[in-house]
Amino acid sequence: MKRAYTISIFLTVFLLALSIQSAYAQFGIRAGINFATFNNAIDDLDSRTGLLIGAYYDINIPVIPLSIQPEVTYNQKGAAEGGAEVQVDYIEVPVLAKLSFAPGPVSPHIYAGPYVGFVLDSKVSSNGVSLDVDNAETDFGGIVGAGIDINAGVTSINLGARYGFGLIDAFEGGQGKNGVFSIVGGIAL
Repeated sequence: MKRAYTISIFLTVFLLALSIQSAYAQFGIRAGINFATFNNAIDDLDSRTGLLIGAYYDINIPVIPLSIQPEVTYNQKGAAEGGAEVQVDYIEVPVLAKLSFAPGPVSPHIYAGPYVGFVLDSKVSSNGVSLDVDNAETDFGGIVGAGIDINAGVTSINLGARYGFGLIDAFEGGQGKNGVFSIVGGIAL
């Protein structure tokens, strides 16, 4: 009897925590376009246009308009010069603090936070020839951004712009740090 009582208390607390958590958190998907280059590089480089695709979890902090937003995204970064393009693709994990203004049907917000990016692929392409590059580094940096949430009942659409800046060189031996301007859109479910 005591065991059944303990299990029922545990299940009640678990279900209560789950319902509170779902009231203050939203899962979402996000996609966008990246304009990437290497900052602090020896030469002035053109940007590489790439994709950003991923998911996020927006965890609202009760009573204040602040939320914590961990993400997992696939990011295409790199740079271009002349006919050559350096392509570095990452799985990136940012943890952002998001401050919302004027809660309502349209809510502007700003956000900032650190990220770590794990290299998936790195290569140099020129005239249809592609060579793998093995000295790309795990990326550490920060993200700052702003946008709006358009609330439509249970779901919301978000639009915005962000800038990601690497804090370490993208390659061993120093070739510049990642700098990425992104235009993003998403939907929270």
